[in-house]
Amino acid sequence: MSSRFEFLGSTSLGQFIPRDSWFHARDPRARLISFFIVFTALIFTPGKWGLLLGIFFVIGLYSLAQLPVKSTLRGIKKALPFILILAILQILFYQRSDNASPLLEVFGFVITNAAVDSALNLIFRFLVLILLLNAFVMSLSTSQLTAALFHLLKPFEKIGLPVNDLTMVVQVTMRYLPLIAQNAEKTAKAQAARGADWEQKGFNPIKQAKRVIPLIVPLIVTSLKRAETMAVAMESRGFNAAHKRSSFHSLRYTWQDGLLILVSFLLSSLMLFSGAIF
Repeated sequence: MSSRFEFLGSTSLGQFIPRDSWFHARDPRARLISFFIVFTALIFTPGKWGLLLGIFFVIGLYSLAQLPVKSTLRGIKKALPFILILAILQILFYQRSDNASPLLEVFGFVITNAAVDSALNLIFRFLVLILLLNAFVMSLSTSQLTAALFHLLKPFEKIGLPVNDLTMVVQVTMRYLPLIAQNAEKTAKAQAARGADWEQKGFNPIKQAKRVIPLIVPLIVTSLKRAETMAVAMESRGFNAAHKRSSFHSLRYTWQDGLLILVSFLLSSLMLFSGAIF
């Protein structure tokens, strides 16, 4: 049952779901490369056909990786008001061309067919991106993500890029986000027990923002204290990210990993050039 104090359950980052599927068995580097390729194609695809190919890929990914859809739909529901606001701004401030046919005029703003079409594309694009991002965090654990980043960025050490430090920052960030959500739950319950107004009646974004503002300072303070404690603990144990590190699990590419990257690349190419093909 959902609660107005539930922050951890609505935090998708760090919520890895292990499955015995073909996709989970692939090399983390291949999965990360595939996600990056398709994500880039979804951002830059010009029209509806590219987005339609993207949604087919995401549906196939959810089926192949055996991922639940309920948590993803909950994330879409929370983001939908902000997406609709962006769509309304897109309609009102869309740059009008000479051959665009006007539909109606609202408070001096002329709404055209092209503006409505652009707003629908924006909504659909954001929905597909949210689906893909949720599939990414549910099928790739933080340890797999950091290992994949470390091996993919390893060649850049020759030009002075601190790969060890960068991967450690990513790993700590990913692991601390659920802890911050859990701390937010405790702080909100403590404030409600002391008389703070946490009643939730309908959708009121202004009231919701006013409730969240008192959480900011306690969260920053506790996060800084936790970070300082972790830094002291790492230093006392002699941690130094500059040293050469070994890995408990060895990563090996197979032909199936190459097939995953190839399919993602071909599909992304179709998405990017869908306007010229269809």
